[in-house]
Amino acid sequence: MLVSMVMAVHNGEKFLQEALDHALGQTYSELEIIIVNDGSTDRTKQILDANKDQRVKVIHLEQNGGAANALNVGIKEANGQWIAIQDADDNSYPTRIEEQVKYVQENPQLVAVGTLVKCISGDAHIPDNEYEDWTNSRNYHKTRKELRKIAFSGCPFTHSSVMFSKSVFWEVGGYDSSYKIAYDYDLWLKLLEKGELEKVPKVLLDYRIHQSSLSHKNGYATIHEIQIVASKAIFRAKSQEKRRSPKVIVVGEQKSCEYYIQNIIPLSGLEVIRIIDQDSSKITSAIKKKRFKKADAIIILDNTNLKKIIRILGINYLKFNKHYYILFNTVDLK
Repeated sequence: MLVSMVMAVHNGEKFLQEALDHALGQTYSELEIIIVNDGSTDRTKQILDANKDQRVKVIHLEQNGGAANALNVGIKEANGQWIAIQDADDNSYPTRIEEQVKYVQENPQLVAVGTLVKCISGDAHIPDNEYEDWTNSRNYHKTRKELRKIAFSGCPFTHSSVMFSKSVFWEVGGYDSSYKIAYDYDLWLKLLEKGELEKVPKVLLDYRIHQSSLSHKNGYATIHEIQIVASKAIFRAKSQEKRRSPKVIVVGEQKSCEYYIQNIIPLSGLEVIRIIDQDSSKITSAIKKKRFKKADAIIILDNTNLKKIIRILGINYLKFNKHYYILFNTVDLK
């Protein structure tokens, strides 16, 4: 089975050669490597042009169009049935692709498979052990059941660790280049609509953390996109189930609800029919008056009363990720 490892790089001279060396050091032989230089202005072009390995194909884009666009360009050139993503500053362990291929062959219902990762420092002044909590967090959910459970609450995969079916990738429309940060999260939710996702239960990637990276530098924008992506996925799920535009009730703090309705709902396709304060007594009252019966789903904006709210909904036989969904709260990051 030919696997195409695809890498997008923009001004990645610092770690590019190291990442490429690890890609070329894979034990799996049926491998091609496609690298898209996304309009870099540093030494990225010279580093890539110096490579002489016949397994590597380099594509130079004159203008920086964003990682999602660059990855789509690279995948269009891929000959493999499966695509392995490799970020330009992360290091794949030698057996990564070999073990992922074996895993998908043993589990044919999978449309994507990630791995566990070790978070390492991308900043010389910060030691690797500072990222132990990040490592534990990224590796906490492994099985297909766990990944489905948390899917609407945040990104379940480390992007650079994932290998996915190329045919299913194009079936769901590929990466959406309108997202600058959460394009990978959008893809995972779309792939989940077509099959199962899982992780090889081994650490097979060093994931480099940069304090200056886009997702760390602008956490507000990151979770803003995550809310949009998750809300659109809820829309797709409920509209398919109900055969009409879904109606939702939003539960949360006033500021959170106002932000969500003004900035997220217009992009989601969902229709909000009621806002309910996170106060547990008001939620209990709404259930007794059967106000939730009029909604196709309840969207809870993560807050301090979350456990109480979940308990009340559970007592009334409402199921997580079917009747109600939990989204990260953007307003808390302001």
